[in-house]
Amino acid sequence: MHMKGSWHRSGQAAMALVLTLSLGACAGGGNGGSPSGSDSASGSASGSSEPGKLEKVRVSLWDRSNSPNGQKLTDTVIVKKLQEEARKEGLDVEYVVLPRSQESEKNSVWMASGSGPDIIITYDMNAMFKWAEQGGLWELDDLLDQYGPDIKSLIGPALDVAGTYKGKRYAIPAMRMSTAAASNMKIRQDWLDKLGLKAPTTLDELYETLKAFKEQDPGGVGKDNVVPWALPAISQGMKGFFFGPMWGAGVATDGPATEMYMPSGNFENGEFHSAVALEEGKEFFRFMNKLYKEGLISKEFVTDVNSQQFIQNYTSGVSGFMESNEDPWVVTKETRKSVPDATWVTLDPLVRPNGTQAMTMANVYGLLSLVPKSSPNPAAAIKYLNFLAKNITLVQGGIEGVHYKEEDGLFVAIDPAKNAEEIDWYFKDLNLLTQGYMGNPTKEQIKELYANESNPDEIADILDPYYRSFENYGKQGPLIDTPRPVSDKSVANITQFLYDALSKAVIAKDFDAEWENVVTGWKKNGGEEYDAEVTQSLVAMNWKTTNE
Repeated sequence: MHMKGSWHRSGQAAMALVLTLSLGACAGGGNGGSPSGSDSASGSASGSSEPGKLEKVRVSLWDRSNSPNGQKLTDTVIVKKLQEEARKEGLDVEYVVLPRSQESEKNSVWMASGSGPDIIITYDMNAMFKWAEQGGLWELDDLLDQYGPDIKSLIGPALDVAGTYKGKRYAIPAMRMSTAAASNMKIRQDWLDKLGLKAPTTLDELYETLKAFKEQDPGGVGKDNVVPWALPAISQGMKGFFFGPMWGAGVATDGPATEMYMPSGNFENGEFHSAVALEEGKEFFRFMNKLYKEGLISKEFVTDVNSQQFIQNYTSGVSGFMESNEDPWVVTKETRKSVPDATWVTLDPLVRPNGTQAMTMANVYGLLSLVPKSSPNPAAAIKYLNFLAKNITLVQGGIEGVHYKEEDGLFVAIDPAKNAEEIDWYFKDLNLLTQGYMGNPTKEQIKELYANESNPDEIADILDPYYRSFENYGKQGPLIDTPRPVSDKSVANITQFLYDALSKAVIAKDFDAEWENVVTGWKKNGGEEYDAEVTQSLVAMNWKTTNE
């Protein structure tokens, strides 16, 4: 089980409580107001207070289709434990399984039909803004004050910066305990060593490295089988990205986050331009088109919508470069099941055309928990989240004494193999309040965390540069919390169009002709109006570019 250590400054106060606990854990309708106001007068929103009667609460739970033994998520040990503990506090919890790759579609259906659970989850801040504007979400300020004291103590820094719209709270944001939790580039050090190569530092050097991987086959898998860069389909569910290489091309993350998993665009001379509207963006995808034609990325990436081929490529040892959310030790461990001497290491950000280096770093807030107006008992939803705050170590480390032991503030896995089978593949998705449990660990703390492994020194050598890379080069994008009606109307169509259009550009025989289609379609779907609206927001907040 991978755990992160060392305090993050913004979370010190909150995490002092966490360690104390661990040692001592659009359906419309309504008036859009707080359920403590007129809507609660009927009693429907205030929850049951009958002694001995359980309050029903239905909670979203992502299904990543990654069960190692076919076990149902709803039958797992931590799910059962949470349900058991919740009953002691008067809550009857039902987990509603949501396929991770269908999050946006399913959430939209739930909001439109009023059939969703009491807590829906998303990373999409724009979706929260849209549903709040439409009157589809409960306001949570009064409910949080009344039923969420442990929530407020635990995730105060995240509540301070996220989850509100027009001055009212509509979401409970999870707090990222470590901002070293975003996409990161990784490369096979054992392949570099066999070829006598240094790690690439620019996009041009990355091309030469990928070409050498293909032509010289350092893994001995056969030249025709080498897929130098593991990459899945460009889609909502993609598990591999190109943030890092695109940063290296000069595209920044000056715009709001969307479900396009690449840098958003650049804010220059008082104007924001999306990546596809930039010359740097065009040249990056020309680069990708070149890689595709030369067989340096998967020929089947367009159809790999579930990232299964992507995972197969790197775990089977046929790929030498990738970008994903996993840290390099996680990927190394997975690959070593097929290739015992494989070693993935962090690749620092590529030097950009202006001579600087940068990478995407996670904000202090992450996942958003929303309560749709269709929920008959929003109070129970907040009571559940407060219950989770009081039992937070269950979804941070598992069951103490069974899955982990606490040593000097660190959660150390007792039996990593048991945890991998029993909890690791899902239990962090049950944690709606914190992502991780500590900040970035020191090298010595990494050794402590992995003391029960046979190679803690090697693991520390692999992971320490990963954390230091975020600390040295990480950049956070803007949090725009003002109304954006153009985005509400157009961003879903733009995103869906670009999934398909950018894929076509990468595989096109005539890149320039296909890129014309990309830009034309982007404009037709409201891209220029979208950029103009983002520009207004960035100017109003005095945003400074991340491209420096």
